[in-house]
Amino acid sequence: MTLPVGKNEYQEIHNGIAIQGFSYTETEIKQSVETVADICFDASGQKDFNDYIASLSETGFNNNNLVLSDIKDWQVGEGFAEAYLGRHFSCCFPWSNNRDLKNPNSSLTGADLVGYCNGQFAFGEVKTSKEQKTPPQVTSKKGDGLNAQLNKLCADANARWVLIQYLFHRQTADAEYQAACKSYLQNNKSFYIFGVLIRNTMPVLGDWNYLKKHLEPHAPDSVFLVGLYLPVGSGIQTLHQGVLSAGGAS
Repeated sequence: MTLPVGKNEYQEIHNGIAIQGFSYTETEIKQSVETVADICFDASGQKDFNDYIASLSETGFNNNNLVLSDIKDWQVGEGFAEAYLGRHFSCCFPWSNNRDLKNPNSSLTGADLVGYCNGQFAFGEVKTSKEQKTPPQVTSKKGDGLNAQLNKLCADANARWVLIQYLFHRQTADAEYQAACKSYLQNNKSFYIFGVLIRNTMPVLGDWNYLKKHLEPHAPDSVFLVGLYLPVGSGIQTLHQGVLSAGGAS
């Protein structure tokens, strides 16, 4: 997996929450697009499906069009966040959200990212924002803002249990799931939370001011807030277009 770490712009520990920010250049975006595209378009899952269809077809059926043909900024943001956490935080999110879509134009409810980190369950929420305001409204919006979503994951055991069952029915690495499940059953605070903010603004620690005031971590050293800053103005669009091109979409 190729994904540059970016330039470290800020780093802080607040109330047991690790807060970090990294900026990306145009060159680093270009180096990242193939990895992000593989996640956004579920390259491995699509290949498995295409191979299966080809094995059944006796007519040389062309299934090149049976792919997700377009993606939105927030989907690219989620793909970028997943790639970043996988490469630089040793996270693994084994099940692509694409496989749960019954309508390619719809969005899914529940946590954006569900998987593992260092032998424990990991749950993540991602927000992509072009807003120039600091902190952006996506961090404080009631109901589906980053603060509300992360607080729910930290405090709501029932919500987490639903996600754990969700992963049970989809996980592919039984040993990894079993280890995380045992850890959680021994201590239901043994899990990691990640909040990722994708922006095309100048990096500022103030982007996390609202969460610093309102987010209540379930345990120290288990909640991470990560700001990923693309080039000012056009960075999100540049990543989006690069991912579309790398994924073979127009």
